[in-house]
Amino acid sequence: RYPVAAYYDIHGHQLGDIPYTAEGFAAIGTALFRTIFNLKRKPFKVIVLDCDHTLWKGVCGEEGSQGVAVTASHRALQQFMVDQMNSGMLLCLCSKNSEQDVLDVFDQRADMLLKREHLASWRINWSSKSENIKSLASELNLALDSFIFIDDNPVECADVEINCPEVLTLRLPRDPASFASFFEHIWAFDHTGTTEEDRSRSRMYQDNAQRERFRAQAPSLNDFVAGLMVRVEIDEATEDQLSRVSQLTFRTNQFNFTTIRRSPSEIREFLEREGSGCLAVRVADRFGDYGLVGVVLYEAEAVRFKLDTFLLSCRVLGRGVEHRVLSSIGQRALRAGKKVVELSCLPTERNLPARDFVSSLGDQYRSKTGASWLFPAEYLASLEYDPDEKTRQSNEKPATPHAEKPALPPASGFGITARSEHLQRIGEQLYDVGRVAKAIDEFRLRTQGLDGAAEPEPSDSIETTLVNIWRKVLGRPGIGLHVNFFEVGGTSLKAVQVITMIRKHLHQSLSIVSLFECPTVTLLAARLGAKGRSPSSEPSTSGAALRGQQRRSRAMRRTRSR
Repeated sequence: RYPVAAYYDIHGHQLGDIPYTAEGFAAIGTALFRTIFNLKRKPFKVIVLDCDHTLWKGVCGEEGSQGVAVTASHRALQQFMVDQMNSGMLLCLCSKNSEQDVLDVFDQRADMLLKREHLASWRINWSSKSENIKSLASELNLALDSFIFIDDNPVECADVEINCPEVLTLRLPRDPASFASFFEHIWAFDHTGTTEEDRSRSRMYQDNAQRERFRAQAPSLNDFVAGLMVRVEIDEATEDQLSRVSQLTFRTNQFNFTTIRRSPSEIREFLEREGSGCLAVRVADRFGDYGLVGVVLYEAEAVRFKLDTFLLSCRVLGRGVEHRVLSSIGQRALRAGKKVVELSCLPTERNLPARDFVSSLGDQYRSKTGASWLFPAEYLASLEYDPDEKTRQSNEKPATPHAEKPALPPASGFGITARSEHLQRIGEQLYDVGRVAKAIDEFRLRTQGLDGAAEPEPSDSIETTLVNIWRKVLGRPGIGLHVNFFEVGGTSLKAVQVITMIRKHLHQSLSIVSLFECPTVTLLAARLGAKGRSPSSEPSTSGAALRGQQRRSRAMRRTRSR
């Protein structure tokens, strides 16, 4: 994503084991931080797209399905979104339009790369975009901070930013030619890996819409669950399932008892422990395959099974899957000669469904510390799900006021309030190494100005070049002719950069010793300009010699100060 033509600095490498140019370091640092950003943030799951002037050029309600233009830039945008869907994102529409006018474009334009079957849902009406996004979040049962909203209209973007601040809001660039670059450099669209469940996610949500229609027609919850004909497969996870298992540990929050996040390699390390295991839970019903939606990581101890991780996707809750999983674990424990299954539950701001479930199984099995339950293996082995029992309990339970929900942590390292602004700027302005390196310089010059008395201006071209080099390397626009390099932030790394830039701009070679001997612009310019001197004949200095010279220089300064 950040190609650099001249990334290798042979002089810096030889002089101080610093092998990259400033542009090379900018590319490496940006790519590294971009990766860290995406490893630390909560995953985005839904992209909500405007239609007019976003998916196509023009207004379909005024120009008709054949009047709008699907340009090459808009096709590139659509292809990017299809690729995102194939990586596991859900695509939705949110447009102020007549629904039929929008659907006509999808149905009648062969040049549309984005098709109806790619969409998980849509809200095409005249309500505010923020209200429609909240409605989509409710339908999909996903938190707002997992949504990305894209619109060309700054007013619509402002509405969502104000009323749905958790949503990442991006304003489409005005120039369609920049669409591809913009989306390529929005970090939120990065994916660390794609599983089979990711590629099938939109179809799964479409299947779920059929389930909801079936549920609305069922006379009771018991009839609904029985009519689904749910099939649950629980087996030891295979090597090729570990990526999906890892993904679930990061994505699942509501029915997750310990919320321990693990990479595939960390799961493998866990499985190397004696007596440990990993169960993968797959679920299907009459309407379709949910895929791999549950994980249990356990350790077999002397008399018990200890569950390290127990999680299920919220898509399969309320169908008895959680009961079947624990029943299977109870049976496994009995076969292994264990009498007890220990289930820990660490409360978080989102895992109330998990806490309610374990409490419903019997608080008499709760430990004294309150953080774990010790269930008899025989009790779990005989566990069955009664859908109508839950309904009766809900009706009998007195209503209690809801406690105020704690503030949600941000979905990225920038924080919620600044996230949209920062990612928007990165996508629009910081999309190549030249711009990134320039922004770094501007930031340093803006924040690290040197205060003090005014310095005289350089008297010749050598002094002028040296002053500019020092200002760039040190990030201090106020650097003058008589300032000691090492007293205003100069380090061994920056010294190597100075020597390298002198070689590049003045075509003269220096050792770093010269910079310690001539630590001001005036002194160094005098040496470079001295008649009869051949700077290229100066010896090079190793890293060890450089550090020794630095120590001597600091000792000399301390002696002078005393």
